[in-house]
Amino acid sequence: MSIRGFFKNIVYRVNVAVALLLLLTYSAPYINPQFFWLPALSGLTYNFLLLVNVGFVAFWLYRRSWYILLSLGVIVLGAPLLQNTFAFRLNSWGNKNAQTADSLRTKIMSYNVNNFDLYNWNKNEESRNKMLELIRGENPDIICFQDFYTQDDSVFNNISELQNKLNYPYFHLEKTLTLREKDHWGLAVFSRYPLYNAHKIKFNNSKYNGAFQVDVSVHERPMRLFNVHLQSTHLAPDDLKYVKKIGENIEQKETSEHWRSISSIVEKLRTAYEKRSEQAQIIADSIAHSPYSVVVCGDFNDTPVSYSYRKISHPLQDGFLSDGIGFGGTYSIGPLPPFRIDYVLVDTSFVVYNFDIIASNKNRSDHSPVVCEIGWKD
Repeated sequence: MSIRGFFKNIVYRVNVAVALLLLLTYSAPYINPQFFWLPALSGLTYNFLLLVNVGFVAFWLYRRSWYILLSLGVIVLGAPLLQNTFAFRLNSWGNKNAQTADSLRTKIMSYNVNNFDLYNWNKNEESRNKMLELIRGENPDIICFQDFYTQDDSVFNNISELQNKLNYPYFHLEKTLTLREKDHWGLAVFSRYPLYNAHKIKFNNSKYNGAFQVDVSVHERPMRLFNVHLQSTHLAPDDLKYVKKIGENIEQKETSEHWRSISSIVEKLRTAYEKRSEQAQIIADSIAHSPYSVVVCGDFNDTPVSYSYRKISHPLQDGFLSDGIGFGGTYSIGPLPPFRIDYVLVDTSFVVYNFDIIASNKNRSDHSPVVCEIGWKD
């Protein structure tokens, strides 16, 4: 065998392996992690494997080889999943046939504020102020917060800050933790429209994650708003340190530590996937029983290639897919590409306008807020 033939054979074998791995990711949205969790883990690699397979298509096209059909066929087979992951703004044009007057549109933001950098992870005392300035600049009508924190009777009273300085007269705070009777953590919604019938959605398998639903009177029409924070992975500082070192050379003496870190991360991911699948079913059931049009905001801690996303998003429309573009990352860690785990999902009775993911930076939260305008079709 010639060197060229040997090289072609090696590339083909790698192509087969990568194509099979991409096929595995296609099962992630359909297999409950409580029964089998490995497909859920593979879903994290979907974007990377998709791009690698696109690279193989380009390579075999350049070589004018029939091997192009391998990756091309797998990509085509996964077209439905690609449509749930990659947004083409062109897809949104058809939705604009039912225009809503600007004055009747409602601007909604979903924002995991990471406790307003309470613990100074960003090493910047201005982090909280920058988040509040961002909110003031975007000026949404309704804001859903995850990882919300407030302290009574102090400069860190974020309820007072949002109500009085940013003009949000209506709010609901669903507490997941209270310490010293004055420090409160949880989920919150702030609104310029009346809120009523707030109801906690309890996750029996989680202490600090949760959800709630609340009805909102928007232009004298009711809608039901869900604010959701699905199970966090709870990576420890050592885990995060390891992830941030991905790609670096690992010395021999670090090998055992390396495998311990991998084992710890995988176990935490498995546990979180299993809990989120149960939580997603609870949210899906609550959505199904809503008498009103539904809007779901939240940090799902899961990508669109996941069981929990499919459970909650069906039969809603994903605001990003309706009016966004690209892969739309909202959270990144270390050298890894950003993942889209923060969402605004809306009822099909709404039209989505001006969806945006506001790029985060080190002086704000570790999540990028997502914002869009919605209006009823009729």
